[in-house]
Amino acid sequence: MNRRELIALGGSAALITVTGGALAGDWPSKPVTVISAYPPGGTSDIITRIVADLLTAQFGQQFVVENVAGAAGALAGGKLARSAPDGYTILVSGSAPIAANKVVQKNLAYDPQTDFAPITVVAESTALLTASTKAPAQTFPDLIAYAKANPGKVNIGNPGAGTKGHICAAMIGLQTGITLNHIPYKGSPPLMSDILGGHIDFALDAPSNYLPHLKDGKIKALAVTSAARQPELPTVPTVAEQGLPGFEATLWFGAVGPKGMPVEIVNAIQTSIKAWTETPEAQKKLASLGLVPVANTPEQMRGSIQREIDSVKALVEAGLVQPT
Repeated sequence: MNRRELIALGGSAALITVTGGALAGDWPSKPVTVISAYPPGGTSDIITRIVADLLTAQFGQQFVVENVAGAAGALAGGKLARSAPDGYTILVSGSAPIAANKVVQKNLAYDPQTDFAPITVVAESTALLTASTKAPAQTFPDLIAYAKANPGKVNIGNPGAGTKGHICAAMIGLQTGITLNHIPYKGSPPLMSDILGGHIDFALDAPSNYLPHLKDGKIKALAVTSAARQPELPTVPTVAEQGLPGFEATLWFGAVGPKGMPVEIVNAIQTSIKAWTETPEAQKKLASLGLVPVANTPEQMRGSIQREIDSVKALVEAGLVQPT
């Protein structure tokens, strides 16, 4: 990666230093595989590629993205769990394969809490509820009213089972007493294509891919799930503002390695990501995607995973999320 490409990415290798002593052996002495759990083009994959590029610039060795899409991220999670814990394979993904899959998939081939080594939550964002121009409701209150008048007829797409779009729809259903049918897609790009084409009425997803189409009037933004309105969507009210006080849900994107990955490598990767997120260029890049940096510690990420699992488990126990 040349300097121009790195600056375009939003960081500078000169600003990133790794502390904490020598790494294991001469790591990395060969390319490192960075698994992306979703198809190219979605927010999760974009974050994966950003992380791979900044680590390539930092360590002087190629961090190569490998898309392992399918089964709502479970294929990618399984591949990571089977990988050697030598620092040459990591996963960067939205939270579903790192956390929620534990409770939304019945026959998951791995346990994200025991088979992964947390590295860091890279960034987080609101979830965005959008409607096609053909949808029977063009505001959040109208959607709730329509769902109450037409039980079982509202379909809301999301980029996969266990994603925050799936979970947010269940949370809205719980708090309003309506039924919102969960329609999982294989990532964000096919979902966005269908809502643009009017093949599905509503979608709940990370906002980044939808922003240009909102500006063009091709789809309508109904609500954001964060506690406050978002700078890139200042006219879009929150769910909490529209009849559900206290409603708040964010989605996050994190990096993990296989269980047993050397602590010094975990810390080196986390330190590099954190240093990058503290640069103005990185913050501007993330903001353009509707994201805010987190870059927490491995132990803090472990807490993020536990909280995600607990919140989804409550929805499963309430019968609002059906494990598959």
